[in-house]
Amino acid sequence: MYRDNSLVPIETVRIAALGALATQPRTYGEIAADVRLFTSRIVGPSLDLMGISIELLRAEGVVTELAEDQGQKDPRLTLTPEGEAMLLKLLKAPIRSPNTELSRLVVALKMRFLHLLTPQERLEQIAILRTLTVSERQRLVELEEQSDGGNLFKDWLALQIQLLDTRLAWIDGFSQRCCG
Repeated sequence: MYRDNSLVPIETVRIAALGALATQPRTYGEIAADVRLFTSRIVGPSLDLMGISIELLRAEGVVTELAEDQGQKDPRLTLTPEGEAMLLKLLKAPIRSPNTELSRLVVALKMRFLHLLTPQERLEQIAILRTLTVSERQRLVELEEQSDGGNLFKDWLALQIQLLDTRLAWIDGFSQRCCG
């Protein structure tokens, strides 16, 4: 984790792998394919997000083979209690400013696995996302007020502020639907 306890790229990939296993047992290849597909669809190809070794997760004791699959060539894996705890900890980690590729991926993964949290924990994550969005909007409004960059720059800022307003409206509605 970074100093502010937000996630580094490898921890983001851990959410993707552990979250996939939280939904159902999977083979090594299925986990790798799921992580690669999801991360590349959100942020595109990235060397920082090449993935983690499932063997490392096994060595850490956060994933294990299903008992009925032991001895098979390609056993299905599942989370251990330690893996479940790690996933929940990572899902509750702070989010950095949502305008970076990594932060977009963290938000997408949190949304994908939000159902694994309690209703109160969901509300806390949604509140964090809302706070970040409000802060980002405020920065752009201040920049717009101070800008002498001409009409084209102000047009672009207005678009960015409008997108953030749309995101805030969505977050508020989502909060009601999610945790009502």
